[in-house]
Amino acid sequence: MTQQQLASSLSQISVEFQSLNTVTLSRWETGTTAPSLKKKRLILHYLQKNHAFEAEVCAELMRTRYEALYTPLSQVFSQNYQYLIGNLPEHRGAMAPRFHTLHDYADKKTHIEHLVDIEIATNVTHYYIPSYAQMGRWCDLPTTFAVIAERKRQHLGHMVMFKIKNRVAEEIAHHRRSEFDLRENDFCGVEERGTYYVHALYGRSPKIAAMLNVKAYLHLFNHLKSIDNVMIFSSRADGVSLTRNYGIKTVAHGYNDRYGFKWYGMMSPVEDILFSDLVIKMAF
Repeated sequence: MTQQQLASSLSQISVEFQSLNTVTLSRWETGTTAPSLKKKRLILHYLQKNHAFEAEVCAELMRTRYEALYTPLSQVFSQNYQYLIGNLPEHRGAMAPRFHTLHDYADKKTHIEHLVDIEIATNVTHYYIPSYAQMGRWCDLPTTFAVIAERKRQHLGHMVMFKIKNRVAEEIAHHRRSEFDLRENDFCGVEERGTYYVHALYGRSPKIAAMLNVKAYLHLFNHLKSIDNVMIFSSRADGVSLTRNYGIKTVAHGYNDRYGFKWYGMMSPVEDILFSDLVIKMAF
């Protein structure tokens, strides 16, 4: 597209661009000036809608920006998410943690056991019920995002997202159905559009938690064609803090009388998470 064509197209999607001209576009391109946060968000949504990121050169540029989230996210986790992370001292060099997807990991059983045990310990008593075998089956699904951080065989963190059908995500988000009652036909196929349900996140340090989130952002970006939403169901107050300013909205909340906890169902379109205000501020 020429600058004139782009300016004309943008002016049709929002009043924010009604006065946009090629001179301003040229200044944005050279970095002389920069669009506002709102304009950046609109431009990213426009590019996504018009398949710009399907071009590998553009996709690689975006991946580089999401990878750059690691440093600011580490600081955010250090300040705000004390319930999700531990206080493991940081190491460098040969002692740095390694990150593996469970699909390719030789010692799946041990890490799945750690994953379940940690989630049991960090949730309301008796609430978290998946067995090791059940979690193993869910993590083995081809659409599951399951990344483990480890150092010298020690489990340091994990992030697990399941791709489920949109109607199932809606039911879980509104607590009309248990998040642990997932059946085989509730999960999506590889090409099937659906919702990524963030089932588990834990890191023994802010930097590990940040890196796990960066890998999740990259996964979501790389699979935009088949993702409609991102959903979280949380029984912990810090789960709400985790999503604040990250583009994911609380769609329902209430109180579980059986286990005695407040619950929050959160769900938003995947583009709102990838192009949230906070992410744009940190990466773009």
